[in-house]
Amino acid sequence: MVDRHVPQRNGARRALVVSAVDPYPTDAGKKVVLAGLLAHLADRLGPDNVHYGLVGRPEDVPETFPVRLHPLRRPSTREQLKSVVTRVPTGRSSLQEALLRGQAVAAGVRAVVDEVDPDLVVLDTVRFAQYLAQVPARPGRRVVCYLDDLFSERYAGMLAARRRFADVRIEPLGNFGALVPARLRPLAEWGPTQKLLLAAEQRLVARSERRAAAAFDRCLLVNANEAGLLAGRVPGSTVLAVPPLVRPAGRARMELPTGPHFVMLGLLSLAHNEDGLVWFLREVLPRLREREPGATLTVVGRGAGTRVTELAAAGGDAVRLMGWVDDLDELLCRSAALVNPLRFGSGIKLKVLEALARGLPVVSTPVGADGIEAGPGTGITVADTPDAFAAAMVELTAPERAGAAGREASEHYARTYSREAVFARYDEALLSADRGVPAPGRSAG
Repeated sequence: MVDRHVPQRNGARRALVVSAVDPYPTDAGKKVVLAGLLAHLADRLGPDNVHYGLVGRPEDVPETFPVRLHPLRRPSTREQLKSVVTRVPTGRSSLQEALLRGQAVAAGVRAVVDEVDPDLVVLDTVRFAQYLAQVPARPGRRVVCYLDDLFSERYAGMLAARRRFADVRIEPLGNFGALVPARLRPLAEWGPTQKLLLAAEQRLVARSERRAAAAFDRCLLVNANEAGLLAGRVPGSTVLAVPPLVRPAGRARMELPTGPHFVMLGLLSLAHNEDGLVWFLREVLPRLREREPGATLTVVGRGAGTRVTELAAAGGDAVRLMGWVDDLDELLCRSAALVNPLRFGSGIKLKVLEALARGLPVVSTPVGADGIEAGPGTGITVADTPDAFAAAMVELTAPERAGAAGREASEHYARTYSREAVFARYDEALLSADRGVPAPGRSAG
């Protein structure tokens, strides 16, 4: 068990997290990570000593919250448009920073810091790193920037996917789209402006990420590979990888699969999920059926578009689209493996960790397994060509291999992503006392 007294080495008694994302329900990767951070801090410090500054609209404030909630005003549409026009073309802010820049937000962050007087402050991504100046330095106070993914790498991947795959569809706004004024959203969808936007945002966000790594006591990322990239770009910085707290939603797979049946999970309205499934249906499925004629794929996820539905129909009884499923237990427990055929994307894919938690092996592209230990002994097989992907799936239909891969998946989850393992990493990242606070006057914005 983790020593609950370890985090007190730096004297932390109160913590404040500031974000524009409500972590509940935990139905997206970003929410899972934020909810895990709050669960850890509440466990270590007590829920009454953990505070959450949530920027948003007053009508969106949740009625119940597991820690102490402080609603903060979001910028007005006028403020957002002014920031975009005056800061993005001049290179002073990325688009995502400009859209959350405003006097009301700055005043709200400073007010809640003054009220709570936290020993630990966690600012969520570069969008709030620009408010570092609103967190006065004092002895014993640590200020951390949770960067989530390296957005610069995400945008670079989207640009590369546009060049490499003629049929790819990109949605660069993602979950942040809810904070973007409606009149600006078409600019992110139309091909010519999308390319320009991605290139500009990639450059500007990369600069903001470097600036945050230099200014903050430490920065956190979920992907260890991305943490290494940023640390290399900013010598002397402290950049740590923190795994998400993925709590198994159902029972583990206790029996061997009943046949060559596979499953894919993912919201199909997200471009990277749709693209990966289209690639699988076009390139992998025919090769899989040649080797294993009875093989099937069940796809769980809402938002299937025309391309997916047409390809699924062409696959006949080999493909089943299920949309939303309330209880995944039966489906996952009788599957031979989870497939994750992504061709672009960033961060850690939580569906892979959910599979490991259930003892379900995974077959993934390199992109789909990025940031997660893969290969022999991990329960994750990485394949980068259609032939290799199909061969890896067929291999997992053999009873002996299926049993061994399932045990490897369970052991992988226990040593890296269980509550005990994750909380130990959070102790180190948030509450250990091996480094000081930012020097007064340093700014990330």
